[in-house]
Amino acid sequence: MRHFRGCLWATCSRVVAPALMMALLLVVVGCGAASTATPAPLATTAPAPATGASATPTAMPLPTAIPASPAVNPGKLTIMVGDFGPERFDTLFATGGQGGRNYGRIMHGFLISANERKEMVPGIASQWGLSPDGLTWNFTIRKGLKFHDGSDITLDDALWTLQHYFGPQAIEYNAGASTAATVSRMMDRIELTGPDRVSLTTTKHRTDFAVLVSEAGDVWYPVMPKMAKLHDVEAEAAYDRNPIAAGPVRLVKHVKQSVMQFERFDDFYYQTKNGFPEDKRVNFQLLDLFLVPEEATRVAAVRAGEADIVPASLQTRKQVEAGGGRLVFGQESVVVEARLLGCWESKYPCHDKRVRQALQYAIDKNLIRDKLYGGPEVFQVKGWFSVTPSTIGYTPELDPWPQDVAKARQLLADAGYPGGNGFGKLTVNTNPSTAMPLQVEAAQLAAEFWRRELGLDVEVRVGDASALNRQVRSGELNGQILWKDNETQVDPTIVITNRFGDPKGLTRLHEDPELFRLVQETFQILDANKRAEATKKMLLRLRDESHLIGVGYANIPWAVGPRVVRWQPQPLSGYPSALHTITLK
Repeated sequence: MRHFRGCLWATCSRVVAPALMMALLLVVVGCGAASTATPAPLATTAPAPATGASATPTAMPLPTAIPASPAVNPGKLTIMVGDFGPERFDTLFATGGQGGRNYGRIMHGFLISANERKEMVPGIASQWGLSPDGLTWNFTIRKGLKFHDGSDITLDDALWTLQHYFGPQAIEYNAGASTAATVSRMMDRIELTGPDRVSLTTTKHRTDFAVLVSEAGDVWYPVMPKMAKLHDVEAEAAYDRNPIAAGPVRLVKHVKQSVMQFERFDDFYYQTKNGFPEDKRVNFQLLDLFLVPEEATRVAAVRAGEADIVPASLQTRKQVEAGGGRLVFGQESVVVEARLLGCWESKYPCHDKRVRQALQYAIDKNLIRDKLYGGPEVFQVKGWFSVTPSTIGYTPELDPWPQDVAKARQLLADAGYPGGNGFGKLTVNTNPSTAMPLQVEAAQLAAEFWRRELGLDVEVRVGDASALNRQVRSGELNGQILWKDNETQVDPTIVITNRFGDPKGLTRLHEDPELFRLVQETFQILDANKRAEATKKMLLRLRDESHLIGVGYANIPWAVGPRVVRWQPQPLSGYPSALHTITLK
């Protein structure tokens, strides 16, 4: 397999051939503001009863029924992905891009699981709920479940895990994990409150906390085995060398920047003997997860029978099908997150809302969808930021603004930059991504619109996801744009709070006290239906401020080889998900 390793992030070539990229840019120059009708949404949002105080959308269609207790294939499943992130197994230290999810989600176990629709269902915690005052979350921990080393998952493990991630002291070492840091700053106490119960009390309402520690959340906060201390650098390094987790597969070998090898964990807790409604153990014995940044290399591996599942793009469909494979789409998997950074500083042109709005109106999102991605099968011009049709608070009014060049130019002129004069250089930072197909090319097309329609001097810089993440948090990229991917959300509380509701957050996008107050007050509402309605209004206000450019979301095309008879990836998931639904020949 070594010849399929591809290239490292820093040296990786573009997914799209230069000739195709040039053709797309010529389309931009030649077509101007051509528009295409927006397709119908994939889903609608309907709040449903949920454990605790959080409503959950129930709009995604159910897959076909999973066969009962299929035989375990003695062979190996091979998956190739384009990013491993920092290759650490504690989520607090695996920040930066989507890479950690590719392995963290499949090897770890969670307090709360998720079903085929990404709705929360019991996991390691058999029950959970929020106190009437909205400040205390209670989790009832099952007994007799196992970690990969055969030891029991105990109440003390659950307590240590929550204290490690979210305890008040964790602010000192989890600053890189913005979500955990935000929760830590409002933490009162985490304690045992019964023979099988751990409780977490905050100083303000965190109605989304159950989502945060579930498989339905966008970040992975799994249950880990208790260590002697809440934070010990040497112990954390030792854990990376031999990570003990509780998910459906167990890590048996790790070669950095190359491969992670796993084997089936027969004692994975989610099976009928433990009182669960179905068996979610994988139906194969071995799993190889390879790091292969280049799409062409991954697709060639599928055609040659060297890989079974890889992220791809619509342009590769004929190649995949010629090898006996097919494309399987992960619905509403990943969004474009185009952030305008540090615009609260008055020295930057983006300090003026009219500039931020002009940048939105100048882009023809339908052309990006149709000419770059090949149409709505892969890309939908819908939603805003991490909010898609299956997210609480979504409304079609949030969908990206249509291109309006005249309005964009007028807004820029009104802000004092007619024809781009006096604006200076606009820098767009992006990185190759296999969660979001053609991410670099999309950023380049957006830059071309800004050059052509607004007269701006735009530079696109392609970097490493982890490095860009550090630069954002340090403020080095203030006044610039970060064009990246992010996961879609069932509940947007976490990501909206990080960007708009936490005055001390390192990924905040403004310093407007009114916006901070609006976000905080919205997410303090305990009634799920009232909160959902208030969320819609809040999101429309935030969208109007244009600190984030609305572009759309992708249904990730996965190239699947002929050995895979069946696979139903989970919606709202930008990583290899629902491995228990895979059946191999």
